[in-house]
Amino acid sequence: MLYIPFFSRLSLSEYQGMAIAALFFVIEKILRVFLLFIPADLIMDHLPEWIFSQFNVHRLFGADKQVESALLDDFNSFAEIMNYWGYPHEDHLVETRDGFVLGIHRITGKRIHAAGSRRSSDMVMDGDRPVVLFWHGFMLNSECFVCHPDWINILPFRLAEAGYDVWLGNSRGNKYSYKHTKYIPSDRRFWDFSIDEIATIDVPTTIDYILQETGAKCLTYIGFSQGTTQMFMALSRNRELNTKVSHFIALAPASTPRGFHNSIVDYFTKATPQMLYLLFGRRRAMSLVYFWINMLPRDLYVAALDFCVHLLFGWSMRNLSQETKCITYWHLYSYTSVKAIVHWMQIIRRGELQMYDEDPPVYQLLWAPTSSSRSPHLFEQSVGDLSLGSDQSAEVLPKAARSLRKYSRPPRLPRSAQSIRIRQYSAGALTHWNNPYPLNKISTRVSLFYGGSDSLSSVNLLLKDLNGATPVEPHCFAHYEHMDFLWADTVGMLVYPKVLDALGIRESTHSLLAPLSPYAASPLVSTSEKPEKSTKLEPNPHAHSLNDNTDGSELSRAQFGNSSTFSRRRVSSISSMCSTPEECT
Repeated sequence: MLYIPFFSRLSLSEYQGMAIAALFFVIEKILRVFLLFIPADLIMDHLPEWIFSQFNVHRLFGADKQVESALLDDFNSFAEIMNYWGYPHEDHLVETRDGFVLGIHRITGKRIHAAGSRRSSDMVMDGDRPVVLFWHGFMLNSECFVCHPDWINILPFRLAEAGYDVWLGNSRGNKYSYKHTKYIPSDRRFWDFSIDEIATIDVPTTIDYILQETGAKCLTYIGFSQGTTQMFMALSRNRELNTKVSHFIALAPASTPRGFHNSIVDYFTKATPQMLYLLFGRRRAMSLVYFWINMLPRDLYVAALDFCVHLLFGWSMRNLSQETKCITYWHLYSYTSVKAIVHWMQIIRRGELQMYDEDPPVYQLLWAPTSSSRSPHLFEQSVGDLSLGSDQSAEVLPKAARSLRKYSRPPRLPRSAQSIRIRQYSAGALTHWNNPYPLNKISTRVSLFYGGSDSLSSVNLLLKDLNGATPVEPHCFAHYEHMDFLWADTVGMLVYPKVLDALGIRESTHSLLAPLSPYAASPLVSTSEKPEKSTKLEPNPHAHSLNDNTDGSELSRAQFGNSSTFSRRRVSSISSMCSTPEECT
């Protein structure tokens, strides 16, 4: 096979895949420059109509061409969302030991009533309230937990109504943590961080700050996607943190993703860090997304995003209505570093939750699982015989590498590894081993909520890594995908009640119905300014006759009438749960 630096372990077809992916970025940049010369009014008014008619976007994505809602203009920041719903909130700044300034949010109490103040019974001192910290996923921010158009699907609000002191964290580099005491965002050193720094610095520092502010001894942590990954990392390395986090609730845990749905994109998991940095740079990742968010009309942006997530991960996003997508997709992206992306590629390639490695060991590059095998942990604790059974390879390998022959040979080698040359790798890459995070050291109680249709969750592998060291409560939802645990139209009726049960909270029907309408006599929202036709969030006038024994489908119909978002058919079709992880995967 032709020898190419950085890519000597890839096959010819894999070279082609990488070239196609690189070509995509070139075409995107050309298209972006071209659109800058087209008047904005023409793009916003005529381009969507032409694309929807030419490509039949309605049939492909099940989308209505126009979605009108007052929520489309009111959900632009965390403060605006809080004001919209009438929840009192605070903004806090936390400085890390390496100079990042993290912006975190606090919901200080229950929803404000018509009189402009809370009842005296709702005003509880900080030390007497249980504390919960939410943490977002990859390329997201704290808005993702509170941007759903239906109150019942917003878990922080339900916990605030239950008397919790609710906090929401933000990772370094995103919309609310875009500040450093020494470096500016245009400086490459500002973006020199991976998931390791978020896990070992941002999370513990934020938790310490919250406990100091509230006077509490411990808190509950609720993470989504990467928000779960970084907590697994933090708890495995910080024994003291296990005493500060009493309960870890993992929504759509993504400790060892199984790779990408698209084989071309999956080739990136085999690339060296140097090649990935050559393609993406060493600063913030995928900044082009903000251009397309501002350039494309919202319905067209939703259709494009549906296509992208299906291409990358195979998700159908069928559990989200078009209106929900138009509102929540607007909060789907926030800045992070390219180094964090490279870190994820290394985790996927090795099949273990490992630390970032600037100079990956050559045996990991040689015997990483192929994209076709889809079998993480296949090469766990197996370094292999670097001689490859060839006299020629022995000439290229230093003694330090040949000494690794005492380890057993992996059960399978990639085809490209049969005649690989490794001269381009440094001596350090031949002599060090990057240890995975010791998840079996975690002692905090863990509750897992994952989907059977989630291509990013490998719960069986996660349970194996935890190795019974901590109490784990798995909850599987067979038809749920990754993003459904944030934004599915049924998440408030199917998933969150089980989350509340895990926390020991029992909600009454009255507590669910009372805050449903954001326009109802809130001092922070002018009722006269809202259009009368936006009635999706208004409860059915007969809903208050329900009792606490009403089941989920009855409650959803009573609240939202005949809305397709909460139909009995959809609730019943998605509500099937699995008793074991094996049944769900």
